[in-house]
Amino acid sequence: MNAVDAQPQPRWQRVAAALGFHVPVLAFALRTALAAFAALALAQAMGLEHPHWAAMSAWAASQPMREHLLSRGLYRFGGSVVGVVYAVALVLLAQDSLWVLAFGLALWVALCAFLGNLQRGYLVYGCMLAGYSAAMVVVLHHGPADSVWPLAWDRMLTVITGVAAALCISWCFAPRRKAAVLIAQSRSALAQVLQATVAQLRQQSAGQAVDEGRLLSRLAQVEELLELYPEGSRTARNTSRAMHWQQHYAMELVYQLAQAQGHAGADPQASAETQAQLLSLCDAVDQLAQAMYAAPHAQGANTEGLNHALHQAIRACEALIASWQDGGKQAPPGIHALYLLLQAIRRGLRAEALDLNLHRQGRHSGQRGQRGQVSNGRHANPLALHRDWVGAREAALRAGGTLLVFGMVWAWTGSSLVAFGMLGLSVMLLVFSAFESPSHTMTFVLRGQLIGAALALLCQSWVWPFAQSSWQMVWMLLPFALMGGLVFAHKRTAAGAMDTNMAMFILLAPVFPATGSFGQHLSMALVVVSGPALAWAVYRWVYPTNGQRRLQTLARMMVQEVPDLAHRLLQDGKPAQWQVRPAYPSNRWQVQLHHRLLRLVRWAEKTQWPERALLPRMALSLRTMPATLLKLQQWRRDTLLVTPALRRTERLAVVALHRLVQCGAGAPSTKASRNACAAWQALAQQSCLPAALAAQAQCMAQRDIPALDAVRHALHEAQA
Repeated sequence: MNAVDAQPQPRWQRVAAALGFHVPVLAFALRTALAAFAALALAQAMGLEHPHWAAMSAWAASQPMREHLLSRGLYRFGGSVVGVVYAVALVLLAQDSLWVLAFGLALWVALCAFLGNLQRGYLVYGCMLAGYSAAMVVVLHHGPADSVWPLAWDRMLTVITGVAAALCISWCFAPRRKAAVLIAQSRSALAQVLQATVAQLRQQSAGQAVDEGRLLSRLAQVEELLELYPEGSRTARNTSRAMHWQQHYAMELVYQLAQAQGHAGADPQASAETQAQLLSLCDAVDQLAQAMYAAPHAQGANTEGLNHALHQAIRACEALIASWQDGGKQAPPGIHALYLLLQAIRRGLRAEALDLNLHRQGRHSGQRGQRGQVSNGRHANPLALHRDWVGAREAALRAGGTLLVFGMVWAWTGSSLVAFGMLGLSVMLLVFSAFESPSHTMTFVLRGQLIGAALALLCQSWVWPFAQSSWQMVWMLLPFALMGGLVFAHKRTAAGAMDTNMAMFILLAPVFPATGSFGQHLSMALVVVSGPALAWAVYRWVYPTNGQRRLQTLARMMVQEVPDLAHRLLQDGKPAQWQVRPAYPSNRWQVQLHHRLLRLVRWAEKTQWPERALLPRMALSLRTMPATLLKLQQWRRDTLLVTPALRRTERLAVVALHRLVQCGAGAPSTKASRNACAAWQALAQQSCLPAALAAQAQCMAQRDIPALDAVRHALHEAQA
């Protein structure tokens, strides 16, 4: 225990912890509550019609880290602008027709849900906000169409006021992002991959299987941390891209390790010089792995030792590859993948140095060379990552269809309560559609909104009747705003506490004199809390989504890509009709596959999927099979089928592709899998086929098709 940990906590922290409050969250919650009240008071002073919207914006924009605070505030402002502009255009187009408003709003909400589920980070929030900001203006507007402008400007100004209040108050207290934490996690995962490579090159893993599952799990943990890391900082965005590239090349190296299982170590026919260079490479990579474990300890850590170890490893790898090339041989795929990973680590270190502000340290210490290298890491190339097209389509149909049904009821009856319920429902169906388990989340949201509605009823019935002006009503809200912060920080009410504050402020509009009976206030509160209740039913029965279903959807989509590729190759037609372009552009499919595999591994760990032990074999097969199919197609393109043996081999190749397509069609079938294996086995036995391609076809029959068939059966049983 160090001196800092040995210091006693202040008395207020001990008392707060004894009462069940989460002390680190308590300070953030109370300052956010004060920011929300300040936004409310400022909006009231500006004479805005809905000052309580500013308090809601302050709560929504506040974040515990400074970069996230800035990013979320900007996306809230941008989403509000887009949503309000669409709402104004829709109201002017509808000209008081509720039917046009209902259809236009449902279409817009569906579009925002679709786009939002395809994004990452706080851009998801911006897309969702554009959807329900339009709903707020459309649903709450009354009167002629031309009178929508005051409501639109009111919405915009309240959002600006709330975001500005959150930035001004929270910016002074929110800490900066701790870049060293993520960088240390990433380097540790890469070091484990490097150590597994060294173990195989030294033949320490002979007779043992590479623990591919453990390596995939560590890489998947880092990938999850990269979700929100780039928010609010261009430097962090470049670091995130560099880490994604490192993840990609690390996955490629893991694949090569699994491919070379049982063939590890040096070639016995290699020269003594090559074997010595291989051992030198192992030593250099091992030293690099140890250096990556050791750094960084803090944001000012010196990376000179790490850079030196990386430089030595790259030089050793280049010398080994050069010795093979001088002998007229190609470097093994594993060494090639290792070299690409080392280069990715080199580029990543430059980006990380910028993120850790080590370039300033280099300037002060006179490290001109390091400064020049660091400047090269300012721009990392983007890469194609996984997007959940299936989930986005389901979210769009769910949100748009539900809003359309309720919109038709609104247009038929003209009820303001139905319109207000549509507003709450649009928020629930948009914001929470990207959550892991929306229906489960709705239970906490409903509890939070019930608490918020109870606080609002208490203020409306027992406090506001004593107010003599609208400003007194505003000041009487201060204790309730602080109570919302306490609810946010308490361990038993933290889940759903954000919705406590949202529901409370949406019901507490400080309009003097206070009108409405307790029954009217109660009916409005019930309409508000009906939003999560209805959303729970929708999430439960319309495209139900949870962690298990997301895992199954992703796995099913990945497995289905192999038969789909075979189908596209068959559609190319006869050799005379083949096109020059490849079926897959460059290595884009490899990047997406690796990212999807990491997402799948993380989902399997979260949900404790019983069949997650199948994932390493599935990963190996999914990486191998597309490459085999593309090589087979290239052989078909480049070969003149002039002899009977070649024509027979071509026919067997077509049969193998057809059987692979049939294997992926419909429910998993043992017969279809057996037929596909037999077809690829027959193709592998053809003497006209190149030896390397025949070996890959043999692997398809003996390893890859059975592996994917096992995953299909596991998914089918889980769905049943």
